[in-house]
Amino acid sequence: MIIYFGVMKELIYGKKESVIQQVPSDIGSIGFWFTSDVVSAKPYAIGKETVLEKSKTEFWEDGEPKVIQVDKTLVGYVYRVYINEQHLKIYESDTVNAHELFMEDRDNYCDYYSAKKRNLTWRDKPILLNKDDANTKFRDHLISQNYEGFLIRNSKRHHGVTDLYCLFSIDSIHISEVIPVINVD
Repeated sequence: MIIYFGVMKELIYGKKESVIQQVPSDIGSIGFWFTSDVVSAKPYAIGKETVLEKSKTEFWEDGEPKVIQVDKTLVGYVYRVYINEQHLKIYESDTVNAHELFMEDRDNYCDYYSAKKRNLTWRDKPILLNKDDANTKFRDHLISQNYEGFLIRNSKRHHGVTDLYCLFSIDSIHISEVIPVINVD
């Protein structure tokens, strides 16, 4: 199967820590996100990185430049990858957005806070108190059922509809093409 993987920095072979994607922060730590078409992968490869650098306008009394935090825009790559057929949980529906089914499934592991009401869900736009823990428990639950990830069919993303894949490991991907984002139409 061919899918697309948008990343903000070039992948360093064998180093999963090098994968930086622009994914909504509440779901980013579940796994590695892929799309079924190249254009839909592009937004995952564009983002910001906070770096430290010497200031050109701010100086200490001794004349040394101060070190400041600066947000730099990263424009990365889209990888066309081949994966063997994975055992994926599939979220699909003819009546609702499949992304909603995924979020409802994940809600079982989320602790939310809001002054408005009790029994909150992601739809209430509350504060998620245990993002990483919830994502880990959700992922572990799917792994315990022998899933290697999940597929959200016909997900409305950015400027269109795509199949959205989340894989728990990128060990089995085979890169067939590296496309700089500036070349993605």
